[in-house]
Amino acid sequence: MIHIIIWVVMFLVWYLYRTYKASVEENEEVYQASESNTVNDNNPEENVNVETCLDERSTTGLVLTTLRKIGCEPQVEPQDNFNYVYFTFQGEKYTIECSDDCFFINIYDTWWYSISIYSDVEEIANLHKVINQANLHVNCTLLYTTNNEIEEIGVHSRKNLLFIKEISELDKYLVGVLNGFFKAQKLVLTELEKCKVVETK
Repeated sequence: MIHIIIWVVMFLVWYLYRTYKASVEENEEVYQASESNTVNDNNPEENVNVETCLDERSTTGLVLTTLRKIGCEPQVEPQDNFNYVYFTFQGEKYTIECSDDCFFINIYDTWWYSISIYSDVEEIANLHKVINQANLHVNCTLLYTTNNEIEEIGVHSRKNLLFIKEISELDKYLVGVLNGFFKAQKLVLTELEKCKVVETK
């Protein structure tokens, strides 16, 4: 009986040793394969998108990459902790304010409409009223500012949005936002024209 137990124990030891050795050999093969892939990834001929991937690790890089995808040629101006990206889309000049410490960006379309600060009180009041009404119906924020140096009241559009690579079709997402700016402009200009028609009657 003791001989049988000894043979069973020896068989178990041999079996466990073979299993362990096979596992070690398999792990070594996986490690060598991963090392080989890493070397291949560092080869510039086999991985032409390395620069793009590195760009997209930062918010600013992601903005620049996306703008180039939609046919824009962005210019970057760093200021303190922010980067200001200037670009033109369908003839309109935009600015994107972004920081690599934040996943949100601000898009600005400035001075797309203006009137003199010496305009009639009623014209200025109509502008204020139209902007307030339009803000209830557009996907961006409309605002106005007064510049005393050029003696004008200017109208601007602003949009704050999440901008991360996990958003699918990020280029189409950005185009949709920019198209929303055009719709906001059209709404304001149409309503201002209606106000002028009413005044002339």
